[in-house]
Order: sequence, then structure tokens, then C-alpha cells
Amino acid sequence: MVIKFPKPKNLQALLDRAKSDAAQHGILYEGDITAGHGSGMGFEGRYVIDADFIIIHVLKKPMFVSKSKIEAEVKKYISQGG
Repeated sequence: MVIKFPKPKNLQALLDRAKSDAAQHGILYEGDITAGHGSGMGFEGRYVIDADFIIIHVLKKPMFVSKSKIEAEVKKYISQGG
């Protein structure tokens, strides 16, 4: 599954918050402003960032979690900024 979102202006702040949030929940997260990956709580994914978009590849997810739910939660998280 692939999800694509416009790249936010405060990208570094967003990634810093994501690293902090992941650590607090025991989730593996490694990455920077070009690419990264993470896993935990039944999820596994990676992302790449180009000039305009964050492209997220969901490699593993719990069966009961829909793509639309993942998209909504990621959009909400990104909209909260850094």
C-alpha cells in the first residue's frame, strides 16, 4: 500500500516529533529528510521524500486496519506539524 502526502514546510520539526513519539511508544524509527523506515505495533513501513511529497510505503499492517484509516491518521499527524 502506498500513501502520498504533500511535503509540509516544517518537515524537520515533523520528523523530530515523529522520532520522539516513536521512542515513547517503543516503535523503531530511523530516518531523515530524504528517507526512513519504522516498525512496531503490527506495522512496518518506509518513506521517501521528494521535492513535493512524502511517499509512505506500508509494508505490513494489522488486517483489521483499513487503508483509509491509516491515511486519515497520517494526514492528521502531518497536519499537527512539529
